[in-house]
Amino acid sequence: MPHPASVRIAAIQTWSRFFGWGLTLVMVLLPLGMLAALIASRTLGEFVLVGWPQPVDMSLLSGWAAVIVASTVMLQVAFYLLPLYFLRRLFGLWAKGEILTQAAAKAIRLTGISLLAAALTATLFPFLLSIGLAGITDGAVVDLDLGGLLAAGVIYVVGLVLREAAGVAEDAELTI
Repeated sequence: MPHPASVRIAAIQTWSRFFGWGLTLVMVLLPLGMLAALIASRTLGEFVLVGWPQPVDMSLLSGWAAVIVASTVMLQVAFYLLPLYFLRRLFGLWAKGEILTQAAAKAIRLTGISLLAAALTATLFPFLLSIGLAGITDGAVVDLDLGGLLAAGVIYVVGLVLREAAGVAEDAELTI
């Protein structure tokens, strides 16, 4: 009969593969979908609106304003792809059986740091963009992503705890 810990690790490995594949799919489809929405809004006008900083009809913008809005939106998407990338890396490590390791702890910490950057840009970009489009939108938008900031902090601290646990596990492995 297999040891219960090995059964749990095998389950973690299996689920990590599924989550890794799902994240890969999201990382490909998210920027493509956003780009398609931007192009559709620019060509179809009022039928498709882009939600940054608030719903903006891209067909009403001048060429340069549309490029600035589209670039800002795609940059924001890139900032949200970073935490997904590090999560994908973490699931890859777990799928290989590297559960309680320094590399897994680092991937979790980097996920927290990149999620913090995404949450800060989710606040900063819409504000700057709304100032730049003040004549088109209803004014400046200030929207602090407290949920993202809280999640980033928790994920980072979990990474710190995992780093310490991995260090204890490595020490125990070296002890005879």
